[in-house]
Amino acid sequence: KKGFQGPFKACHGVVEPKDFYRNCLYDVCMNDGARKVFCQVLEAYAATCKKNGAVVGDWRTPSGC
Repeated sequence: KKGFQGPFKACHGVVEPKDFYRNCLYDVCMNDGARKVFCQVLEAYAATCKKNGAVVGDWRTPSGC
């Protein structure tokens, strides 16, 4: 989310990241920081971005997914 740069930067104007971000914080915290949950949230956001025509860069490598 830092400065809206990174692999999702083209998507932020197409799909509002706020709800995904809040859900990610909640879900990861409720699951003791489970990386699997973190990756599932990012995957859902990436799929939504692509469905809405936004180009998403490689998010798996920098996130460790």
